[in-house]
Amino acid sequence: MTIDLDTFLTTVYCIVADMYQEHFAVLKPRRPGKRPELSDEEVLTLVILAQWQSERSERAFGRYVAKHWRSYFPRLLSQSQFNRRARDLSGVLCALGPRIGMALSEALGAPAYEVLDGVPVPLMRRCRGNRHRCFAEEADMGWGGSDRDFYYGVELLTAVNAHGVITGFVFAPASTEEHWLAEALLRWRIWPQATAPRLDDLADVLPKMKPLNGKPRTRRGPNGPFSPATGVGHATAQAYVTDLGFAGAIWQRHWRLDYEVPVLTQDAFDGQPNQRALKHQWHGYRQVVEQVNQLLTAYLGLVFPRARTPWGLLTRIAAKVAACNLLLTLNHCYDQPLFAVQSPFA
Repeated sequence: MTIDLDTFLTTVYCIVADMYQEHFAVLKPRRPGKRPELSDEEVLTLVILAQWQSERSERAFGRYVAKHWRSYFPRLLSQSQFNRRARDLSGVLCALGPRIGMALSEALGAPAYEVLDGVPVPLMRRCRGNRHRCFAEEADMGWGGSDRDFYYGVELLTAVNAHGVITGFVFAPASTEEHWLAEALLRWRIWPQATAPRLDDLADVLPKMKPLNGKPRTRRGPNGPFSPATGVGHATAQAYVTDLGFAGAIWQRHWRLDYEVPVLTQDAFDGQPNQRALKHQWHGYRQVVEQVNQLLTAYLGLVFPRARTPWGLLTRIAAKVAACNLLLTLNHCYDQPLFAVQSPFA
């Protein structure tokens, strides 16, 4: 059973508007000039709804809204005006997704754990990314994904709880080691005003690397900026279940002592009497993040999001996270399977 268009659009707008008025409207600075024709709530709603379209084109989405949804959004802006308003609200978008997820998690009940997992976000084909760079240090060449291949883009780290709700996210250039992504997310959850992690910050935590074949080695730090600090969500005392990309006794001890959170990988069960059963259970805990990744990549267009600027990339990723949590919220409100695919374009 699918949710009809009127219910879909009305519910999404009401959730976004309520969240905006409760948490963000009071923080917006007052600006001179006449009142904008399209409210912030309507701009946020349209930016999120655009993530469901198959063409991934902002101009095509604007034409579709003008033709089919004029009764819901009678006042529309030009494409350039809408883009400026959307980028201006990118900070709200970053915090909106985790806020929606927090409300849904309270309705579903306290989750027992969270899963950390990295998702490759290719921005361009390899040849175009190398020759015609639209990004500076915000994106670079990385390796990973289900096909285990090189790509030009960023690496997105999501924190997903046991219900499948995205509680926080952060991204960095594709070549950034996953430990540093987890460090940024956990640090900003504890200290929202802290600076982005650097290698010098952990000089006392990470020991020097041993020489290899008599040659000295230096530890790699972050390869570029992390974004966004407002999208990481809130701190939790629950355990984080991760894959082997986050393994390492030094890192895990640092996170446990400094941030008071256990980060568990499957190698934690090595040597246990019931090692095989525990690892099988651990893999079962991680299945929820695969469903979330499928929603983000296959249905919400996370792969090749058609961003051409760092600002546009931030807005698109934040909108996709918010759209994913809104989809789960819609399914919960109308007694649908939590991961059922709903679309306003169906």
